[in-house]
Amino acid sequence: MIILKKSFFRLLLAIILTQATICILEARPISYPNSWTVMQQYNWEKTTVHIHYSPNAKNSIGFLGAYYEKEKDRLYSLQWNHLIFRKNQKKSQSNLYSKIHLGRLNKEISQTNVFHSAFNLSYDWETRKHFLLYAAEVEYTDDIGLKSTTFHQKARIGIAPYVAPYGKLHTWVMLQFEHHPDDSDSDNHFILTPMLRFFKGDYLCEIGLNSNNQILFNSIIRF
Repeated sequence: MIILKKSFFRLLLAIILTQATICILEARPISYPNSWTVMQQYNWEKTTVHIHYSPNAKNSIGFLGAYYEKEKDRLYSLQWNHLIFRKNQKKSQSNLYSKIHLGRLNKEISQTNVFHSAFNLSYDWETRKHFLLYAAEVEYTDDIGLKSTTFHQKARIGIAPYVAPYGKLHTWVMLQFEHHPDDSDSDNHFILTPMLRFFKGDYLCEIGLNSNNQILFNSIIRF
């Protein structure tokens, strides 16, 4: 059994590294004009798939679907991402994005569909060696007889152990901090996740293990 677990882990790692080596992409919500992006996220809370089209360099619109592990709820929504501003300097770049989604949340327990929305502001600053990100989000759910608003925030700090030339494999070591003060489980109020990011060309993947012993795995493909 131990040998099988080790073999599975090695196979998973090989797949991730293979994707990275065929995969300079940044985990940004807007791509180059007239392009499509497929984003997948898996963490302690939910599995998310986001498919969107960028008609220009400042906007993208698409479908966002999510499955919440604990509640077994399903989200189906439309999301609009907008670049509010971008500042390019000689050795760095900073961006401020807004993200809005509107949709329906399929509640497993009550077997009802309720209105769900979220508004997110995200700021990042990076050089070829350092990375900083902060994001804050407010979610609203109009449940039957109960309207709820929840707040979430996330921060990341990252460093590249080497500076890769254009077209080569890029690697980042990152630490993510999450704050979910409205979560019903107090163990999820503060979560730390060390992770590795690999990207090359139009492919990106991230893998980490957070402080409540759950795996994080994200991937992005652009075309």
